[in-house]
Amino acid sequence: MKVGVHGLFARIHRAPLLEDVSFHLSQGELFGLVGPNGSGKSTLLRCLAGLRRPSSGRVLADGADLARLPARTRARRIALVEQHADTMDRLTVREAVELGRTPHLSPLRGWSAADAAAVEAALAAVEMADFAARHWHTLSGGEQQRVHIARALAQTPDLLLLDEPTNHLDIRHQLSLMALVRGLPITRVIALHDLNQAMACHRVAVLHRGRLAAVGPPGDVLAEDMLARVFGVAGSSREDPDGSRHLRFSHAL
Repeated sequence: MKVGVHGLFARIHRAPLLEDVSFHLSQGELFGLVGPNGSGKSTLLRCLAGLRRPSSGRVLADGADLARLPARTRARRIALVEQHADTMDRLTVREAVELGRTPHLSPLRGWSAADAAAVEAALAAVEMADFAARHWHTLSGGEQQRVHIARALAQTPDLLLLDEPTNHLDIRHQLSLMALVRGLPITRVIALHDLNQAMACHRVAVLHRGRLAAVGPPGDVLAEDMLARVFGVAGSSREDPDGSRHLRFSHAL
């Protein structure tokens, strides 16, 4: 999915959350959102999902105004994994992931083998297939997060939005999740606190106090002056043996 964000403003009780945010997403791009707490990342993701109507401005999905798309169409094409998503305690893991297929079902189109296959593939992708019969309330926070991601994958969306998905995950599952997200052949937007994880994105956007401070390749954008001005830390980058860039930080400015 190609996405265009044009002059987006969002407010709550007259307090600005986003101010004049504009950028585009290319088909199949992995796009990172970074910024301090309260910078507007979650609000922007909800606007991209069509769950929050901006005060002004537009979001275009493959040229169509997102606000005018039917809710079912949005749900089929866009999946959002929020930081604090909730699920009914009585559901099993498999039942929770099956909810991701809901937008594809109708009175004329019941559950099919393709739906079951999508659910099984999603469970396997997040390494939760062995937990399929477990009840939701018995899972750890990290396991619940992986189930939420599986539910989003089961939607088979064209645009996947992830709000700090590595929170609550141990380091092995952080790495496996980021590898999974990098390998998906769809457009992905991922909000991250870990700037080194953001270095793996095609491009990153830095949000600061609701405004877009910069957009571009992470190696260019996450430079020393940006780290100092927006994040309040001293930082530098070095090249690892595999050719990738790695950021190092200190409190001293």
